[in-house]
Amino acid sequence: MRKRLLAIILGMVMILGILAGCGDSGNGDTSGGGSSSGDSSGQTIRVWIPPYAKSDAELTDQMFWDQQFDAFEEENNCTVEVVILPWDGYKQKVTTGLISDEGPDVVYIDTPYDLVESGAFEPLDSYFTEEEIDNYLYWDLGQIMGKQYVAPMLVGNASVMYCNMDILNEAGFDRPPETWDELIEYCLAIQEKVPDVQPFLQNWGGSGKGILMVSFLPYYWQTGESFLDENGVPAINNAGGLETLEFLKSLQDKGIFDETITAVDDTKSLFQEGKLAMYVGDTGSAKKTTEAGINWEVVPSLAGPTGIQATWIAADSLAIASNSPNKELAVKALKYMLSAPVMDAFHEQMYAMCPITKDAKFYDDERFQTMYVDQAEIFHNWPAFANSDAFYDYLLKNIQAMYMGQLTPQQVLDDTMKQYEDFVS
Repeated sequence: MRKRLLAIILGMVMILGILAGCGDSGNGDTSGGGSSSGDSSGQTIRVWIPPYAKSDAELTDQMFWDQQFDAFEEENNCTVEVVILPWDGYKQKVTTGLISDEGPDVVYIDTPYDLVESGAFEPLDSYFTEEEIDNYLYWDLGQIMGKQYVAPMLVGNASVMYCNMDILNEAGFDRPPETWDELIEYCLAIQEKVPDVQPFLQNWGGSGKGILMVSFLPYYWQTGESFLDENGVPAINNAGGLETLEFLKSLQDKGIFDETITAVDDTKSLFQEGKLAMYVGDTGSAKKTTEAGINWEVVPSLAGPTGIQATWIAADSLAIASNSPNKELAVKALKYMLSAPVMDAFHEQMYAMCPITKDAKFYDDERFQTMYVDQAEIFHNWPAFANSDAFYDYLLKNIQAMYMGQLTPQQVLDDTMKQYEDFVS
């Protein structure tokens, strides 16, 4: 009830903010905007974004974005005020800004659902042509509640299976596993032929929803089931959910995991030390894995029981504030930020991730290029729904209880859904 009341209050404040913005648009003050018509002359828009430059970098985030917007400002006879907000408290600062007259017109966001639900963001569907949409590789990752509320900007760090090929070769394999059944086959062979290493582990001793993005969600999506129902509510208590948990539990039942699995919390280090044959981690770990001397290959996704490939990917995005008095100019700035020349410069000078448009360059490890460019359809971001953190917390703890022998796979599903339903009611 308290959460529902908070949402209502936030929505009312948003409405007041929107009305205030509309009322101020004709008073001649261009410090925060002006007209929302196609003529951008004299308009000012604000862009809020977090930092990505290293702390000792000569080129700061402020310098980079100011330089990038010089040409945009000249072409549109406007002013773009870029504000770099620190990561600490970023979401709270954005939320506060969006209900004020001094907030952003264009904003970077990584967890948009609550702000979308409160009405803080403008739907983007009508601002993009089919031709423009077709050029984006990950456009669908911006869909929330049936509309395009955000445009993916920084996409990458996908959850992929790393394989130590020296260990796999010693066990008699010349390629990574490609299916659930092959993963188990490989693990049992490694236990027999290379007994001094662990074949495969997951971080079930960790905390936070990040565990689920590498250890549960990819396998669930590989069953072909949708995470949300038609009402945007979690609906994993289905055949796919059960199949996923039974597969994960079988790793323990077959002796691949032992009773210490709920204490494992750093599979990446074990892999980079050569003590682990396979694990699922993010593509951002590739450089350090190479530096550690590991002869590695990756498989983007295992194929599930019916051959479906799917895995998790980060998809931080840009959005337009619904109370922006200069929406047309704001959208134009958003498109400019996502354009190939700007994103190429960002990936080269600031933070390398995969391209988001078909005409952009690839700056990440070449072993990921085919995956990111040609297999974009296998990637999923966090499902967007109300009170998601609570749901993920219940699911994680219940899976840990399953590995401790306290719950069956079906009970994990039953208990998670009941706990979540009780929470939201």
